[in-house]
Amino acid sequence: MREMNPQKLFIKILALFTVIRGYNIAMLAFAQYMASLFVFNHSLNHLKILLDKNLNLIIAASLLSAAAGYIINNFYDLEKDTIQRPLQNYIERFVSQGFKLKTYLMLNALALMAAYMVSWRVWMFFLIYQFMVWFYSHKVNKIVWLNNLYSVILMVLPFFALFLYYENFAKIIFYYAGFLILLLLITDIIKDLTSSTADTIYNYNTLPVTYGEKTTKRILTILILTATVLSLYLWHSSATGYMKYFFIFTAGLMLLLLSPLWRSNSKTTYKMLYFVFKLLIGLGILNMVFIDLNPLNLQNLI
Repeated sequence: MREMNPQKLFIKILALFTVIRGYNIAMLAFAQYMASLFVFNHSLNHLKILLDKNLNLIIAASLLSAAAGYIINNFYDLEKDTIQRPLQNYIERFVSQGFKLKTYLMLNALALMAAYMVSWRVWMFFLIYQFMVWFYSHKVNKIVWLNNLYSVILMVLPFFALFLYYENFAKIIFYYAGFLILLLLITDIIKDLTSSTADTIYNYNTLPVTYGEKTTKRILTILILTATVLSLYLWHSSATGYMKYFFIFTAGLMLLLLSPLWRSNSKTTYKMLYFVFKLLIGLGILNMVFIDLNPLNLQNLI
């Protein structure tokens, strides 16, 4: 059997990593563990949470399902990506469509196996989630308004699995969830502004394509102002610990970002805004540790 050239093997591994959005998968894993440690469960010490077999299986099922979702989305968006992401698209073409589909099915199967090891209810949850991911790529991503809302729902569903597992119905968690949904929705709509040229060519009915950039900016302004108000509420809440400083910083930054949003129509500005909001989401994940930063809760770290 002929050995594969190391350089070609590296390119194929890089291509697969790009297809499954390896960075996003790593961030999802980190976010789920951070949420488990500092948001959903304060009654157990951190080591016990990290060693929870069922938690690790749920997170594994989430990551495998999400990776499979990126593959099937890449399969449907291959032509659009030649314009929107030419370099990544070039790398991704080193992995054949047939191999992508086989990997997609394998990852979904592994995810369902991990879910079934927790319970049949968890298995059913991820089966429905996988169908919703496929349906988004197959139909929903070309439907105006629904594509953004549906995409955000898919992003937060893995956290909903943790919410159900821990059965934590604290009111503050719903505010966290609302704030995260708003940030994700804003980020997703800004991404549509960056890809409006490719969306027009391939008939993706996004907000900028259907209603124009000016109306899209009005919608973004309403969402940013709503997120700012919610951020100020979370800053004022005693349940946020030292994370309150993140919320006041975010509120101020979002108001400042309204200026470049309205003053420029360039794709470069939109990409900058997209990057800043993605960075805010990442900082929000990192700052979860400060929710639990209280001398009375330090025993949870042991």
